Amino acid sequence: MSLKIRSYRKQDEKEWAKCHMLVDLEATAGQLLKEKPEYDGKTVELVATIGDRIVGFLDIEIEYLEHTLCCKKTKGNGMLWDVGVLKEFRGRGIGSSLLKEGIRRGKKHGLQRLEAWTVEEEAKNFYEKFGFRRFYDYHHIRCEKREKLKEFDRDGVHVISLYAHVMPEADLKEVIKKYEPKQVLKCSGFEISV
Repeated sequence: MSLKIRSYRKQDEKEWAKCHMLVDLEATAGQLLKEKPEYDGKTVELVATIGDRIVGFLDIEIEYLEHTLCCKKTKGNGMLWDVGVLKEFRGRGIGSSLLKEGIRRGKKHGLQRLEAWTVEEEAKNFYEKFGFRRFYDYHHIRCEKREKLKEFDRDGVHVISLYAHVMPEADLKEVIKKYEPKQVLKCSGFEISV
């Protein structure tokens, strides 16, 4: 059976969610979405299929107001929100095919620069191989020690788990010492001019 890259359709949602969950089960920071996200701006939403099976996906949202989605203030920004391929189909060029087609279609909406963010090492390698340039790094932390999170309690709300971003200007070692996070992940921003 041959690979087909096509636009996502609403009737794909159940199969898309199944594919997305399987991809995210392999991920360090997977989301396990039950429904496909909806976006406010112009989008390119693609699926890769082999036969009737969705084996990959890609979502790009084009920024309608500068600096509302992307870090850099420039015209023609787009955010690569999601791209993934089922593990058993990786290494066949499906991710690259999705990205090439996503960029081609995004250009029709004014896409000039594409931004992507990830904590996944495999994704970082994929972006660099594709020609993206890393432009920013920060860290994600996941804290679950209740005694370390009490300072965030407000208005009768007790914080029992915290997922937070630690920006470069913060002292990561001090944050780790203070909150004893269960997980610390380096997140990298990538960009490519198209």
